[in-house]
Amino acid sequence: MTAVLVAVTSVVAVTPVATAEVSTQASLNAAFYRLYNPSTGDNYNTTNRNDALSPPAGYTYSSLDAFVSTSPQAGLIPFYRIYSPQRKDRYHTASWDEVVAATTTQGYIYEGVSAYVYPPNSGSGIPFHRLRHPGNGDHVLMTNPAEVNSAISSGYVYEGVAADVG
Repeated sequence: MTAVLVAVTSVVAVTPVATAEVSTQASLNAAFYRLYNPSTGDNYNTTNRNDALSPPAGYTYSSLDAFVSTSPQAGLIPFYRIYSPQRKDRYHTASWDEVVAATTTQGYIYEGVSAYVYPPNSGSGIPFHRLRHPGNGDHVLMTNPAEVNSAISSGYVYEGVAADVG
């Protein structure tokens, strides 16, 4: 981290224009935790630290997947969370059209904006890959390419980049 700060400092000192670009960068400083329910196979993410420390009934803490924002900022978009009581599946999307389709035709319930993220494939952060298990319908988000490949090997289907995150 020190190396990054030194690099940014030297860029700022040499090119004042870069200073403006750095200072307007959105701040992704909220941890986005993944919880897992082994009974239902449901994975879901939350910025709620208390849920990570003391997960809801049936869930266990899985990992800290990314950093996001909990408030709107220039350059960020809402990351919506929806839930299917029938499938016991929560998932996130940056697409309002996908929320509408899932809630009107697939039995999902809109749970709100869970975070603010960079648009998918924007190059502004780390790709947040979304996968779905065809057996139980579970969706999961991952930034680690090795974890993505492992999930695919165990039966998950790759759905694409859901967002870019920190």
